Amino acid sequence: MSSSPKRSPWSNRDLRENPSVLLFPSIIVLALITLPPFFYTIYLSLVNRNLTMPFLPTKFVGLANYARILTDSRALNSFRVTVMFLVGVVATQFIIGLLLTVLIDKYFRRHTWLITLIVLPMALPRVVVSLLWRLMYNPLIGIINYLMSSVGLPMLNWLSDPKLALRAIMIVDIWQWTPFIILLLLAGFETLPQTPYEAAKVDGATGLQCFWYITLPLLKPIMVVAVLFRTIDALRTFDAVFMLTNGGPGIATETVDVFAYYIGIAESGNISLAAAVSVVVVLLTVGFANLFLRRVQQWETY
Repeated sequence: MSSSPKRSPWSNRDLRENPSVLLFPSIIVLALITLPPFFYTIYLSLVNRNLTMPFLPTKFVGLANYARILTDSRALNSFRVTVMFLVGVVATQFIIGLLLTVLIDKYFRRHTWLITLIVLPMALPRVVVSLLWRLMYNPLIGIINYLMSSVGLPMLNWLSDPKLALRAIMIVDIWQWTPFIILLLLAGFETLPQTPYEAAKVDGATGLQCFWYITLPLLKPIMVVAVLFRTIDALRTFDAVFMLTNGGPGIATETVDVFAYYIGIAESGNISLAAAVSVVVVLLTVGFANLFLRRVQQWETY
């Protein structure tokens, strides 16, 4: 008497009904890679570990490191600088990227060489970009001051002036990563259906009305992804700041990541305080992403 073959718990039918099970291996691997370092960082933030005194016994200090962040003027300044940098670059990149995308889609869609030229800055390493702009910002031999002086404008100390240094770094980030916004929005323009535009033209809608009431609502998911990705990336800006100003002059351009590096490695070796800063940044990033996505979902329901 032949027995019927046992049904596999992962049959094709089950996979078709629950395709999400295919994500389990990737989720497990990702968790094994990311969770242990994150939990170890949390552990470090709750003790008094110092790299300059490794022989001292490790003591549990609770939330003392987090309390110090709230009272340390340098730490608070780093968060302020990070927020200023974040808002400035993301807003500017989105506005410029959207305007350039509209122009490219309308007039230069067939010019693939132009699109390639625009996205070229993204392909360059950040260190190379930073060194290039540092040379361009040089007050004596830099091309920016040369062009300014040739039209009668005063030459500026872009990286040495506390009022200009952060703006100079923002210009570098905008130049390199606005193409990211353009690339995503161009892909979104490719997927836009033509039926709503044809119906709007029949009703006498202008080009601006079509853009405001049709294009922008349809592009909302792409715009959300673009803004979210750029926000997360801007929160962890380190290399451009480190290469251009080292956080200076003074602490005028010291972002959270640069502050954590100096306080945890380069200066005092207080790795526990640096770990606390890192945990706060991660929690703020996750919280912002969650709040932002929920707000977008609320907009879509109205």
